[in-house]
Amino acid sequence: MRGADDQYRVVVDEDSLDWRGRTDITLVDAVDDLADLLEPLTTGKQVALMDHAYDVECWESVRLFELFYTRDTHVPRDSRVRLATLLDKCHLVRPEEDDLPQYVEVGGSIAERSFGFCHALALVSTGRAMSCLIASPEMKIAGWTKVRRERDTEDLDIHLLTAPAQLPEFWRGVMRRDRVPESLFFAMATRAFPGLIFAESLSFGRFKGSHEDVLPWLIDLLAKINDHFASSIARHRGDRNKVIQEFATHGVAISPESPLTHKDNQAWGQRLVTHEGESYRCEWHGKRVWDRDRVHFSLPIEKYQNRVLIGIFVDHLD
Repeated sequence: MRGADDQYRVVVDEDSLDWRGRTDITLVDAVDDLADLLEPLTTGKQVALMDHAYDVECWESVRLFELFYTRDTHVPRDSRVRLATLLDKCHLVRPEEDDLPQYVEVGGSIAERSFGFCHALALVSTGRAMSCLIASPEMKIAGWTKVRRERDTEDLDIHLLTAPAQLPEFWRGVMRRDRVPESLFFAMATRAFPGLIFAESLSFGRFKGSHEDVLPWLIDLLAKINDHFASSIARHRGDRNKVIQEFATHGVAISPESPLTHKDNQAWGQRLVTHEGESYRCEWHGKRVWDRDRVHFSLPIEKYQNRVLIGIFVDHLD
């Protein structure tokens, strides 16, 4: 993976590990829900856990460090072992002074937050975009939100992760807030845009605009292609004009190549991109301004579960 980010970006709120008082049914659901949240994050150790979390009492007489070998029957062994295995893949963090539990205002409610929550905020205060993973029904707020520590005079912008479906928007937010360099862009892009495939030949150097100018536009364009293009093509049965109109409602201009380009062998050939030994025509494009900085992409590819190949970054093709 090009330029993998070696810094964890998510911290587990250890209060989410305390399920005391739940019925057996809701307890099993809670264990499985937390595992579902962790699973896509443990590859590459994108998530951290405070070291003392292993002493948290998860349910009556069972602490976190006992999940592997306890004979307690409240939660099936497969669920316990799955969660314990995923937690063992996390970065283990020893708390420092800034990570101590403190009162934080979230959505108008002030409460003492966990070591994990406060550790994530401490990193946010240094300028690093972060998320706190909160698997608790008590947390009604999700996504990017403003919070304030009791000792601060200004809000901090943090992501609250409560469901796996929120992960793409989190990574897009990291890319925007941290103005990620090209060396990290493509590693994050696979997480931020799971419906897209990125050609190995892509390079920001082929745009005419600066990285600073191109990046916000590029993130927005890729987000719209990821979220809407395949479904729009299917819904409108390939009617290009209707697809163009739908994207216009999202504030994004995309278009297919013109009939003249189809007839020009040289120009048509420039839109052919090889991926994993096969060639695909990137016959649609989005543009930053009318005469430069274009992203060329394919139709949905059935072989790759209708994902779309982002094949060309360029100033302008013939």
